[in-house]
Amino acid sequence: MKKLFTLLLSVSALSGTFAQEHGYCSTDEHMEELKQEFPNAEQLMAEQIARIRSTNIATDRSTNGIIPVVVHVIHDGGASNISYEQIESAIQQLNEDYNGTNPDIGNARNTATAPFAPEVGVLELSFELAKIDPNGNCTNGVQRRNSPATINAYQNIKTYSGGGLDQWPRDSYMNIWVVSSIESSGPGITLGYAQFPYFGNANTYGVVIRHDAFGTIGTANGDRTFTHELGHCLGLLHTFQDGCHSQDCSDNGDYCCDTPPQQEAFWTCNQTQNSCDQIPTNDTYGFNALDQWENFMSYSPCQYMFSADQVDIMLGNMNTLEWMDSLRGVTNGIATGVGSAPQLCAAEFSSTETIICAGSTVDFTDLSYFDIATRDWTFDGGTPATSTDQNPTITYNTPGVYDVELEVSDGSSSVSTTETAHIIVLANPGISLPYSEGFETYSSIPDNQNWLVENEDGVAWNIATGVGSSGTQCIKLANFGNTDQSKDEILSGPIDLSGVDPTDNIVFNFKYAYKKRSASNDEWLRFYISKDCGETWVLRKNIHDDDLSDEVMSSSFNSPAEDDWTQVDITNISETYFVENFRFKIQYENDIGNNIFIDDINISSGAMANLGENENVFNLSVYPNPAEDDFTVRLDVAKAGMYSVELKNTLGQTISNVFNGELINGIKTIDYDANEIPAGVYFLSVMHDGNNQTIKFIKN
Repeated sequence: MKKLFTLLLSVSALSGTFAQEHGYCSTDEHMEELKQEFPNAEQLMAEQIARIRSTNIATDRSTNGIIPVVVHVIHDGGASNISYEQIESAIQQLNEDYNGTNPDIGNARNTATAPFAPEVGVLELSFELAKIDPNGNCTNGVQRRNSPATINAYQNIKTYSGGGLDQWPRDSYMNIWVVSSIESSGPGITLGYAQFPYFGNANTYGVVIRHDAFGTIGTANGDRTFTHELGHCLGLLHTFQDGCHSQDCSDNGDYCCDTPPQQEAFWTCNQTQNSCDQIPTNDTYGFNALDQWENFMSYSPCQYMFSADQVDIMLGNMNTLEWMDSLRGVTNGIATGVGSAPQLCAAEFSSTETIICAGSTVDFTDLSYFDIATRDWTFDGGTPATSTDQNPTITYNTPGVYDVELEVSDGSSSVSTTETAHIIVLANPGISLPYSEGFETYSSIPDNQNWLVENEDGVAWNIATGVGSSGTQCIKLANFGNTDQSKDEILSGPIDLSGVDPTDNIVFNFKYAYKKRSASNDEWLRFYISKDCGETWVLRKNIHDDDLSDEVMSSSFNSPAEDDWTQVDITNISETYFVENFRFKIQYENDIGNNIFIDDINISSGAMANLGENENVFNLSVYPNPAEDDFTVRLDVAKAGMYSVELKNTLGQTISNVFNGELINGIKTIDYDANEIPAGVYFLSVMHDGNNQTIKFIKN
């Protein structure tokens, strides 16, 4: 039985920079997974290829046809969101390589010891981006999604729930997933991997490839990774499969008698390289030919050809595997629109940003298809408000939520699209200090000004009523029952820190309530800040596992008690973040755990609160907050002694002594009549034995 140690789900890197950094197959992980699910995988492949090699099945070229292609681009909003032109260049390169029209095919050797040019195989099959999607709608053959799953992508990229995009039916479309980077356990870079047609889940068939190994322009390096990986999809093995051997070449190695055995993978174009001494039975050449490094299924950076036997295997699979025959069939070609002339179909566009601060610009790109002659843009709230440019740049000066409309024409007909609430413009400068948020005035979020949400899994941060650290509302992520380990974020609007003295410090704290669902949960709460209105983010604090909570509740955690709330203090916001469009966000990453709540977010300068680091020494809280009249101060007295509780204004001036006296150990509450103070923002400060803690209080 043949060994498939070097490739089952092939992962290869075929770059001209291999002298510095080789790419390797992440085979071990794939191999173990497939063996568990398909224990007869090797036998299935061996029997199918043997069936092809022993008959004339592969010689039937009467219905080679066109294979429709869909490219799923999962990107980070930057370079990995490759252009349509780069995608087209990849398809063009594919068609050249599989049909022997590639400009460098003449470089295939035809010498006495390397007579390979006469053995070049031509598939006589073309690939084309689909024009009709599985629902019968027009398409340009490309789907796009901005997702963090594009980094270190793996099989998760093949589903929307995993952060990627779902496969289109494999019997109708060849699926390609383009990503930023691919998970790798080897020492090199993984540029792509593919699934064989012989076995494996039908819903994962296709190619995953890095954006910089896809195509010949843009971010691509122009190598043959795409050609190589698609060869695996159509049933080909590496030319170095199983190393050297002298057995029947139609049933060993790569099953091809016109690709001489090769000892192992090489990343060279050595003209005299001959790594095997054996001559296989039924070998095409009848002598010890040199290694065929010019083959697309090698690891050489000098790849120019498929062999005739390789083409026979690919065609044999298409002629005998029903779903592959359907893929390139005439009926499917009509259903997917390939082979037909392009016509005006849809108006589409993209933008560099969708959330900005007032005064910023947005670059728009027309992605409409096909044969666009004229464009008419309308930018609600933008300057200019209209444009006929292909890719206009628009400035937004006023906070708000704005639509964008694009109408395109081919000269005789037109189509249009309107993206409702496509651009969110935030205030600039933002809310002034002191800043306090208890979520008491919201019925829901986001409001697209003060709060925005990033929702990765269908469950998002929202308002929880009847519960809070202070007051009767807070925000909640209903995570109980989630099993996808997704990340969900709550993002602030801009906050103006530009007036803070560079020598001062920022006092930032918030509270959360959380319990694990099981002791093994390792869920993360991360805190980020931005000094450019959210264009870039920097991590400032993360809490996880038992540090987040060591308490376990197997049922849904819905009603936090007073003792369930924990205060988080952020003390590492430097003066470089004292800008007028400062923003923060809180991210929660689930691990099949429980619900989490956040409340009482407070930001001020040290001068405003008249304190230093705002150490959480007393677990101070006040409720209700905001208050209409009376409020209660609650603090945890760990050490008996004299305590002072003062109410201060935003200038740090004491306006009332709430309490001054001796307290013993334990939880203490102090009631205060606030009827005599005017509505506004205040600070409650507790002092004892050189320690102090301050929180913000609002009187309605």
